[in-house]
Amino acid sequence: MYLSSLRLKNFRSFDSESHEIKFNKGLTVLVGENDSGKSAILDAIRIVLGTTDFSWYRVNDSDFHNEDCSLEIEIICKFSDLSPLETSAFLEYLTYEEGKNPSLYLHWKCRYMQSFKPPRPVSSMVTGKNGDGPALSPESREILRVTYLRALRDAYSDMQSGRNSRLSQVVQNIPDILKGESDLKEGVKLEELSLIGIFNLSNNLLADYPALKKIKEQMTDILKNQMLLDSDNLATRFRVTGSATADTRKLTSLLEKLDLTIDKDTTSLKGIPGLGTSNIMSMACELLLRRNSQEACQLLLIEEPEAHIHAQRQMKLVKSLQADSEANSQQIILTTHSPQLASAVKLENIILIKNGKAYPLSKSETSLGPDDYIFLERYLDSTKANLFFARNVIVVEGPGEALLLPTLSRLLNRDFVDFGVSLVDVRSTGLRRYSKIFQRKNKDDPKHSGDWLNVNVACVTDRDIMPNCAPRICLNNDYRDDNTNWPEKNDRKWRAESDFNDTEKDTYLNDIESKASGQNVKTFVSNKWTLEYDLAYYGLESLDMKKALINALVKTTYAQVNWKSKTTEILMALDSRASKEEKASYFHSFFTIRKASKAEFSQQLASELEANFFRKEEELKALLPPYIVDSILYVTKY
Repeated sequence: MYLSSLRLKNFRSFDSESHEIKFNKGLTVLVGENDSGKSAILDAIRIVLGTTDFSWYRVNDSDFHNEDCSLEIEIICKFSDLSPLETSAFLEYLTYEEGKNPSLYLHWKCRYMQSFKPPRPVSSMVTGKNGDGPALSPESREILRVTYLRALRDAYSDMQSGRNSRLSQVVQNIPDILKGESDLKEGVKLEELSLIGIFNLSNNLLADYPALKKIKEQMTDILKNQMLLDSDNLATRFRVTGSATADTRKLTSLLEKLDLTIDKDTTSLKGIPGLGTSNIMSMACELLLRRNSQEACQLLLIEEPEAHIHAQRQMKLVKSLQADSEANSQQIILTTHSPQLASAVKLENIILIKNGKAYPLSKSETSLGPDDYIFLERYLDSTKANLFFARNVIVVEGPGEALLLPTLSRLLNRDFVDFGVSLVDVRSTGLRRYSKIFQRKNKDDPKHSGDWLNVNVACVTDRDIMPNCAPRICLNNDYRDDNTNWPEKNDRKWRAESDFNDTEKDTYLNDIESKASGQNVKTFVSNKWTLEYDLAYYGLESLDMKKALINALVKTTYAQVNWKSKTTEILMALDSRASKEEKASYFHSFFTIRKASKAEFSQQLASELEANFFRKEEELKALLPPYIVDSILYVTKY
């Protein structure tokens, strides 16, 4: 069986509405910014189910929503897909719904009782879909305990010896741990002894060790001759602690003396293992325990498994967890702040947590199609996975926008960093696919706006309709502006203004916008043609912007020795052209005929703008293409 859903009400960031989080059978990864509610979900699970380390969670006033102790916290866990053995174990607590397999519901409620002095929380738990079933027996509750690995835990100490050490608890529950002979008898080899046998053998060897026997005899002699009466019958002996107890206690006593460390003969590691290595060793132990456990609940909770682990190990870790959960029917729920880790997980295994609400990215919940999942799992790397942790997102289709927009946002006093905005460059492919991540399935109607993901997403794309003069200036000098000698429309990839009437143009632009737009996702299409063209179209009439544009173009296209002459040449060429369209098309021709680098140009332009427009946001705003300004403002709303 597995934990299929969790409902929260009045618990920390989750308000008085009933919030349902649906989990996968295998791996589920909770992602989101700080204080979004990820830890609250894990804590709610362990409060209801308890943990295998028997740690006790004390509910306090900060666990109530807005610390309002007059509220009642309600947590409902639902377990599905029970096996025949599990069904028999929980038979009297199951809920039978029409047309469905039996499920196990756990209703946990907590109130802060002000009538007690001092006031304190009082909780109760019952079963049944509506909370009208019997309470779980202590034996049944023990079966449901989960393994919980807290964030920033002392993983090294967990793997060291000590009373009730976590390592001893894990190893003690491994099957066949007691296998072997309990005594070294004739015909029994040392390697055939069980752990109990090793314990008994060590006890006998210590008792017969000559130096210890001599000490024992001397101790007995002192007692008899100097401290005891003649009639006292008292002798001493050495034995291993716990040897007079039952076999289970002997086993525990022996295992509590074990450390798990690195075999230094097989590695270059010197000294004790570091925090990251200790962390993955600790998780390996827990996975081993879960894999070999025959208990009903196979649930493992891990909070921020990336702690102290470098990026490459993070990728290997999460892929292993994903494969292990699928191969061994283990359910694993983890939280993360790591883009590397999130990028390695199947998209449908991710749940976005935002402002106390859960947004699963499973196929039944998003507007993504089956082919979109395949595409995104192939191309959603760590540089793009930071969108899962952003307050707002801006998606662009090329390096020009990716390099320039962060600088523009700073100069417009709308710094992406200050507003928690992630910029994702999808490199001219997949803009529509990435936008669908943030759109809920069948929720486009504004009446469902309460279900929309509260993330503003701006998709920035080119209009890709060139002015009628551009084919002559940017493609072929023999082309005429009246299109009379252009290739047939179906024989060329580019389009110009004269290829459309007003109705066709509106349809074309609406089609571009509708491909990605929807809910809180909005598409911003270039006002004229492309980013570089629009920058020239709106900026060349300003002396400062003209200087910045030409400097950026010259410095990234020509050797330094030619900068001065080329600047003069470009200025003369611009002045010789009459219309804004011709000037901007000439400027854009450097990226078509002369093959200037858009990325290098944008990077240099960013430096030029910082030098010329620092603390001049209103002046700069008036000189930028409106669609660029609008997209920045959309993702940096106050």
